[in-house]
Amino acid sequence: MQMIAEQWLVYPVLTTNKSLLGIIGAIGMLPMFAFVLFAGVLVDRFDKRRMFLFFQYGYAAIAFILFFLIATNTIQLWHLFVAALIGGTIMAFESPTRMTFVMDLVEKKDLPSALALNQAMFNSARAIGPALAGFTIAAIGIAPAYLINGISFFAVVASLLLMRFPKVEKVEVVHTPVFLGLKEGFQYIVSHRIYLALLGLVGIVTLFSWPVATLLPVYAHDIFQKGEIGFGMLQSAFGIGAVVAGLSFHWLYGKVQKKYLLIYVGLYAYIMATGLFAWTSLFWLALLMQVVGGWAMTLAYSTANTIFVTTIPPELRGRMMSIYMFVFMGGMPFGALLSSWLVSIVGPRMTVSLCVMSTFVFSTLLILFLRKKLEGKIMSMV
Repeated sequence: MQMIAEQWLVYPVLTTNKSLLGIIGAIGMLPMFAFVLFAGVLVDRFDKRRMFLFFQYGYAAIAFILFFLIATNTIQLWHLFVAALIGGTIMAFESPTRMTFVMDLVEKKDLPSALALNQAMFNSARAIGPALAGFTIAAIGIAPAYLINGISFFAVVASLLLMRFPKVEKVEVVHTPVFLGLKEGFQYIVSHRIYLALLGLVGIVTLFSWPVATLLPVYAHDIFQKGEIGFGMLQSAFGIGAVVAGLSFHWLYGKVQKKYLLIYVGLYAYIMATGLFAWTSLFWLALLMQVVGGWAMTLAYSTANTIFVTTIPPELRGRMMSIYMFVFMGGMPFGALLSSWLVSIVGPRMTVSLCVMSTFVFSTLLILFLRKKLEGKIMSMV
């Protein structure tokens, strides 16, 4: 809800500059690029529950402050930029903590199911929140979206305090210096090139898919002329597809022997759906393509993530997940800046089309170049 409110505040409430959507998106994600690698080393050292609680309090504070500024009609654009920067910094440390947190809750044999459920729950929020935000903003304004988000974090805090962890045999870890610990993570990835291939595909999709998400307010407001509710529906449609993929992923992952096929299907289905979305003038077809795109992208990401997570050594989890998150979310600010630059030159439709074509070309080249190693190694690992 807060994400939708922020984007709608930037365009068209506070400004009429489409490029600012990409800039604020980049500001919110740049801390991921700067800090997430070091965050993974810290995750391997400190109590994850305490770290996670601290992050929730930080998120809640941002939401309440912005609610107050909007409610008192004193909100300015720079407030949103500062909030995005602080929130992005918290996210840089919270993301690898959350991923390793999930791994601590279940045994290794249950990890694919746990990751699929985690993905489904995350995308359930992505499906429900935007639609709810669209109706809320249209009915009573933007401020309530921030207020509800701030209150929601106390439910997260309560859940964390009530959790009981399974008893597992603790592995004694020697804490090396931060940079040396990070170096060990990179050395492991370089020596196991399957991870480089998976990271390459994740990075390509993230970089060129983020402009599509960034420009959804422009599609809702300018192209389809559906306002706040239409914007929320476009976001929710993607989330619905992602939820379907998340809930069905464990079954698919168990049924399909050649796991790499799930990555290929997800990747090329996303490309086709988004390519059609870029040029359609029919709102219902745009919604349908968002559903397909959400399903396809989640299928590809979930497969890559599951292979990545279930095959790394426990003592390297924090560092490896920070590197994964660095690639996954580190591409977002550059994708946002790319959309900010392209939309001012060629417009939203051509921007999305160019990003779709780039996804197809670069991912296909990577697959063709590493196909035998990629497919053979995945089959031997899983």
